[in-house]
Amino acid sequence: MTEERAKSIAELADLVLNGYAVTRDGENFRVINLKTGKAAYVMGSGALSETNMDDVESAIAVRIVSENRKYITAA
Repeated sequence: MTEERAKSIAELADLVLNGYAVTRDGENFRVINLKTGKAAYVMGSGALSETNMDDVESAIAVRIVSENRKYITAA
Protein backbone atom coordinates (compact mmCIF):
# COMPACT_ATOMS: atom_id res chain seq x y z
CA MET A 1 0.00 0.00 0.00
CA THR A 2 1.34 3.43 -0.86
CA GLU A 3 1.98 5.93 1.90
CA GLU A 4 -0.55 8.32 0.36
CA ARG A 5 -3.27 5.65 0.31
CA ALA A 6 -2.51 4.61 3.89
CA LYS A 7 -2.69 8.24 5.03
CA SER A 8 -6.02 8.70 3.27
CA ILE A 9 -7.48 5.59 4.93
CA ALA A 10 -6.12 6.61 8.35
CA GLU A 11 -7.69 10.07 8.08
CA LEU A 12 -11.12 8.53 7.45
CA ALA A 13 -10.82 5.88 10.17
CA ASP A 14 -12.64 6.05 13.49
CA LEU A 15 -9.55 4.63 15.25
CA VAL A 16 -5.94 4.04 14.23
CA LEU A 17 -3.91 1.77 16.49
CA ASN A 18 -0.60 -0.04 15.91
CA GLY A 19 -0.80 0.39 12.15
CA TYR A 20 -4.41 -0.78 11.84
CA ALA A 21 -7.25 1.54 10.82
CA VAL A 22 -10.69 0.68 12.20
CA THR A 23 -13.96 2.03 10.85
CA ARG A 24 -17.35 1.31 12.36
CA ASP A 25 -19.98 -0.03 9.97
CA GLY A 26 -23.20 -0.03 11.98
CA GLU A 27 -22.64 -2.67 14.67
CA ASN A 28 -19.68 -4.16 12.76
CA PHE A 29 -16.11 -3.03 12.04
CA ARG A 30 -13.75 -2.82 9.08
CA VAL A 31 -10.08 -3.22 9.96
CA ILE A 32 -7.28 -2.43 7.50
CA ASN A 33 -3.57 -3.06 8.01
CA LEU A 34 -2.08 0.23 6.80
CA LYS A 35 1.23 -1.41 5.92
CA THR A 36 -0.05 -4.32 3.81
CA GLY A 37 -3.50 -3.12 2.77
CA LYS A 38 -5.06 -6.39 3.92
CA ALA A 39 -8.49 -6.11 5.51
CA ALA A 40 -10.85 -7.86 7.90
CA TYR A 41 -14.53 -7.45 8.65
CA VAL A 42 -15.31 -8.05 12.33
CA MET A 43 -18.91 -8.58 13.41
CA GLY A 44 -20.31 -6.75 16.44
CA SER A 45 -20.21 -10.05 18.31
CA GLY A 46 -16.43 -10.13 17.83
CA ALA A 47 -16.53 -12.92 15.25
CA LEU A 48 -14.40 -12.60 12.15
CA SER A 49 -16.64 -12.52 9.08
CA GLU A 50 -14.31 -12.01 6.12
CA THR A 51 -10.59 -11.40 5.70
CA ASN A 52 -7.63 -11.68 3.39
CA MET A 53 -5.25 -11.41 6.38
CA ASP A 54 -3.16 -14.27 7.70
CA ASP A 55 -4.04 -15.87 11.05
CA VAL A 56 -1.80 -13.57 13.11
CA GLU A 57 -3.12 -10.37 11.47
CA SER A 58 -6.71 -11.60 11.85
CA ALA A 59 -6.18 -12.25 15.56
CA ILE A 60 -4.72 -8.75 15.96
CA ALA A 61 -7.69 -7.20 14.13
CA VAL A 62 -10.21 -9.02 16.33
CA ARG A 63 -8.26 -8.10 19.49
CA ILE A 64 -8.08 -4.42 18.52
CA VAL A 65 -11.84 -4.31 18.02
CA SER A 66 -12.68 -6.22 21.19
CA GLU A 67 -10.33 -4.22 23.43
CA ASN A 68 -11.18 -0.80 21.97
CA ARG A 69 -14.81 -1.03 20.86
CA LYS A 70 -15.89 1.69 23.34
CA TYR A 71 -13.50 4.16 21.67
CA ILE A 72 -14.57 3.34 18.11
CA THR A 73 -17.40 5.68 17.22
CA ALA A 74 -18.66 6.49 13.77
CA ALA A 75 -17.80 10.04 12.75
